[in-house]
Amino acid sequence: MTKIAYFQPFSGCSGDMTLGALADAGLDLEELRRALPKLNLGGYSIEEETVRRGAFQCTRVRVVLDEPGGPSGRVTENGHSHAHAHDHSHAHSHATETKASPGEAHRSLGSIIELIESSDLPAGVVKNAKAVFTRLGEAEARVHGVDIEEVHFHEVGAVDSIVDIVGSCLALELLEIDEVYCAPITVGTGFVEGAHGRMPLPAPATAELLRGFPIEQVDSGAELTTPTGAALLTTLAVDFGPMPPVTISSTGLGAGDERRGATPNALRVFLADRIEKENTGRDTVLLLETNIDDMSSEWIGYLMDRLFENGALDVYVTPILMKKTRPAHKLSILGPLDRERELADTLFTESTTLGVRRTEIERIVLERETMEIETPWGPVRIKIARRGDERVGASPEYEDLKRVAKAAGLPIKEVHRQALELYHRSLD
Repeated sequence: MTKIAYFQPFSGCSGDMTLGALADAGLDLEELRRALPKLNLGGYSIEEETVRRGAFQCTRVRVVLDEPGGPSGRVTENGHSHAHAHDHSHAHSHATETKASPGEAHRSLGSIIELIESSDLPAGVVKNAKAVFTRLGEAEARVHGVDIEEVHFHEVGAVDSIVDIVGSCLALELLEIDEVYCAPITVGTGFVEGAHGRMPLPAPATAELLRGFPIEQVDSGAELTTPTGAALLTTLAVDFGPMPPVTISSTGLGAGDERRGATPNALRVFLADRIEKENTGRDTVLLLETNIDDMSSEWIGYLMDRLFENGALDVYVTPILMKKTRPAHKLSILGPLDRERELADTLFTESTTLGVRRTEIERIVLERETMEIETPWGPVRIKIARRGDERVGASPEYEDLKRVAKAAGLPIKEVHRQALELYHRSLD
């Protein structure tokens, strides 16, 4: 059974919202706190609280940075502990000049990768965290027009992002998640103030990270998806779109910052077991159909050959009667979804049709393999159908039978019989 996490960022996503959603769905935060010190990074704590966002109860997880002084390194004011919690509604990472300003600390992308690699964290967590940070660094480098070696993260934001990213990867490992899926990511409108001044939303780094992925934009006046959140989901998700067939085991809502608006500021996650396909597989193919009543029947054979040359999986012709009882042919073509243009162009150039009907259909198919057997007249390929480990059918390849029959001067049915007999002997 494959265990998946399906994220639904209907109000965007950030690093802390990801951790909150997984905690709400069943992650043991104490177990996460015990495992994170393997990263050899100090100066922070992870706090959790139950909050409401709109009508829903959510889990809010925050990375709280320690400040000098006070108990456990925190500043004490008027007898109360004080800590600095970062606002995850803004991007954490910024490409900067290689030289930092006096008194301002930075971490390079290379040093962060080195920190992750030198940890005692599980290999899968290290691999995923490095991939997320590398993707984030590449986006920042492209946006700011610098080499990736020049990308630096402000120290405060770096600790934030490291804990969010490594913590999220570790959380998925602790929950024994095999695959991550995601719905289209929601982004907001408006402007945000960053280290480089006023920036439009989605922030440039976020927009770069989301290039090539499905998004939805809402008029929010606030940042919904941060670079950290975008980097996490676009790196870890194996697919974007509707939830695959699953049996849901738990759900979680991770709270973002409290703000006004019709949509609760939260990220939802479903933890579920994916419903595995049966031994018979399923796939989706393209069906193109057209009715032709004004073309010579002699041309149809050539048209079929051209369609197969351009990727058709199957082509068949059905005699039909059209209006005024005119005899005609219905031409049906099955093909891969990505060959639609080539197949349609072939129909328009090689036939007299003016329009084509298009449908996507789902097939149930057996697994297939091919083996080659030696006959007295040359090799013949055998197509074998399987249901799991069971062989349920075998058929010699027609083109091989035709070639062998012609070379041997035998009827094709005799070659077919002997080829199958040799195949079954090979199994014995």
